[in-house]
Amino acid sequence: MRRLLPLFLLAFRLSADIPDVDLRGRSVRDPGTARALVAVTNAADWPAQVQLIRSQIQYGCGLYPIPDLTPLKAQVFGRMERAGYSVEKVHFQPFPGLYVAGNLYRPLGKGNGPFPAVLNLHGHAEAGRFQEAAVARCVQFARMGIVALNCDLLGYDDSAQFSPRNADGSLVRPKNYDNHAALFSDPTNQLWGLSLTGVQLWASIRAADFLQALPDVDRTKIGCTGESAGATHALLLAALDQWVQVVVLAGPGAPAAQGVCGCENAPGLRVEFSNLDFAAALAPRPLLLMGGTQAGAKATLDAEGAAVAGVYRLLGAEDKFRAVSLDGGEQYNQAARETAYAWFARGLQLQAANGKISEQPYTREPDAALRVFPEGKYPADALSEADFIAAWISARKERLLALEPKDAKAFAQFDQMTRQYWQYQLQIDFSILKPGGVVSEWAVGRPGKGDRIEKQLLVLDDEHPPKLLVIIAHPQGRAAVGPGGARERLAAMLLAKGYAVLGLDLYQTGKAREEAVARRSPFTNSFATYNRTVIQQRVQDLCTANMYAKSVLRAQRVAIVADGDAGLWALLAAVAPDALIADANAFDAANDAAWLDPERFFPGARLLGGPAAIAALAAPRPLWVHHTGGVFEASWIREAYQATGHPERLRVQNDSPSDKEILAWLDALPAP
Repeated sequence: MRRLLPLFLLAFRLSADIPDVDLRGRSVRDPGTARALVAVTNAADWPAQVQLIRSQIQYGCGLYPIPDLTPLKAQVFGRMERAGYSVEKVHFQPFPGLYVAGNLYRPLGKGNGPFPAVLNLHGHAEAGRFQEAAVARCVQFARMGIVALNCDLLGYDDSAQFSPRNADGSLVRPKNYDNHAALFSDPTNQLWGLSLTGVQLWASIRAADFLQALPDVDRTKIGCTGESAGATHALLLAALDQWVQVVVLAGPGAPAAQGVCGCENAPGLRVEFSNLDFAAALAPRPLLLMGGTQAGAKATLDAEGAAVAGVYRLLGAEDKFRAVSLDGGEQYNQAARETAYAWFARGLQLQAANGKISEQPYTREPDAALRVFPEGKYPADALSEADFIAAWISARKERLLALEPKDAKAFAQFDQMTRQYWQYQLQIDFSILKPGGVVSEWAVGRPGKGDRIEKQLLVLDDEHPPKLLVIIAHPQGRAAVGPGGARERLAAMLLAKGYAVLGLDLYQTGKAREEAVARRSPFTNSFATYNRTVIQQRVQDLCTANMYAKSVLRAQRVAIVADGDAGLWALLAAVAPDALIADANAFDAANDAAWLDPERFFPGARLLGGPAAIAALAAPRPLWVHHTGGVFEASWIREAYQATGHPERLRVQNDSPSDKEILAWLDALPAP
């Protein structure tokens, strides 16, 4: 094999913003990692920040696109009248065949309304919705003139239809939390955007819909509250649902504590933003944070509260935020409840909106009297967990089929929807598009992001911007274009044509590879909730390299040639370069097990069609997919190129091209 001819190696220093080593594999966040508020100093920029925060919640929880608003089929029954309030049993279906149950507390003796309403979400205490903190506040809310809904978390008490049972109907796992935490725990679910966090959030959204639809409820005055994990769910609900007007969160530094349960840690949920940002996203709506007086909890609440208060101050709404430390830690005790009553009275514009509201004694109903499905027997249409998962996947496949780019109009819709999906599911950082978004010294990176992409830039003319720069993406990293490398010969042929060649150590490839980091499980300790996965980092690196070639090297056109496993990374980055030659590596995107490999996994990998659907976004730019192995499904790619009027710019084949064929294809690229 011929060695490379003499050439210039450009390795100039433009910035000191790149670390000496790539820090991304060394800095791993988890539920206990302290997070700071992502700062915004201009009130005019706040709406855009809120939209980014809401999008992260929606995508992270698998709620993009928003599921269909199917009939709730709510049933309210078993009314009991007490002093100043009534209590009823209720169940509804947030998804067809999924039952959520609870109790509805209504004002008695205060007319027919309409009344404000508050959704109550309990935490992980074993008593669930029957704990004193939940029942007592719902009674008091009703006596104040507020309709209160006290709902189960999924897997608790009357909302445990998925929980396995013995022959006598008793639960195999007797404890509520064990049944709750076990839901949707198979990692395969994450490929379809299915998580306990997402299903629970949708159940909360539909619970708010249920309240708004009640004839005695003023749908413009909806509040929500919760303690511990319930505070997390109330926070996610309010951040995503603008109809929720007043919020009270009780917990150990409620916005700071991310929670360790699967119901609080959807994959992708907190990569860029954390609970602190979610709390700030409520501004300027009234928000009360309540925490404990213990030294650690109080210090956390003070610091977090000050950060959120800064956003309210920025928006001129200081009086709508408060953070208080109360005895009792995360428990929603009487002092905390009475503080919440006054906050809701003010925020929901009740007559008694000033001063303290004392909780009045009440006679507690036996738990059995409040149960909706006391024997664990559910209606005939109640699904099993397996059937629910199948229905979830089926619904998303139907949504996918509806986006098939069969013609120009359909392609435009497909392009809009899928680009958004691509950005959020692959966690693409678009700061690279801004001036200075990509910098270079001896390596390439994004300022302040901790990445360092080692490079090998080969040119024969360093005085003029290259007309064509070819990025070689290879599992060997930049060594692939060097002496003895797998792409040494192709690099020499490209140079002889006057093209520039860029070899890169993409994340955890080449000399930068650390086996323990590259093969780290994305399913341990909620890793994917807080961190980008390996393939997400590699796709980002390809986008960063493409922008480096354009903005720093001033290349007129950029093409990527990707081999082996790098072909998958490049297909997922196909929207970036001007042309792409990608090795499909006989990858079967319909094989869930293949996606669960630590170096291929990313949340929602199958939601919108995998690499073929993303690669279709490249149309009508030149694309060559090879080594399909008879399993790589390319029909959507073909339809996309047909729809955009340039089917001749697409080539799909089973075998792999020679270096000479690659060079000829690049030579024939259409003018930009």
